[in-house]
Amino acid sequence: MKITVIPTATPVTHYAFSGETITAFCKGEQEDFDLSSLVASAEFQSISVDTLDTSPSQIIREAYRDASGELHVTLCQGVGSGHWEASDVLDSASYDPEKIHVVYNKSKPHGGYACATTSTGKTYIYADKASGGHLIIDQNGNGSVL
Repeated sequence: MKITVIPTATPVTHYAFSGETITAFCKGEQEDFDLSSLVASAEFQSISVDTLDTSPSQIIREAYRDASGELHVTLCQGVGSGHWEASDVLDSASYDPEKIHVVYNKSKPHGGYACATTSTGKTYIYADKASGGHLIIDQNGNGSVL
């Protein structure tokens, strides 16, 4: 399965994958979404959410099968202020719930902290005015330069 992650304000915290089933996690709850029945010619409408306290569009935004039958899914990652863009297409096996998959566009200035949600909380990214770079600080105060 190929996935693209897009920035959004109120998504689930993270995902897990097993075959063509996506498990979404939100506020201590989880729910499975089996997409194996989606055929190549079908248009994805939406998912039905039974357990999670969030909108279906904040879990799976889009899904389709390409001509070779491979499933492509657009998922969401929570962001705060800043200018964020969709991730590159990646294989679901390389998805890491501790990674910020959406792309922070540091060429567009903004005020305040830019943040994105991982499975354990938020990672703050801000402009380091002295070096012109950007620093990632996790919830424990550990930092690394982008």
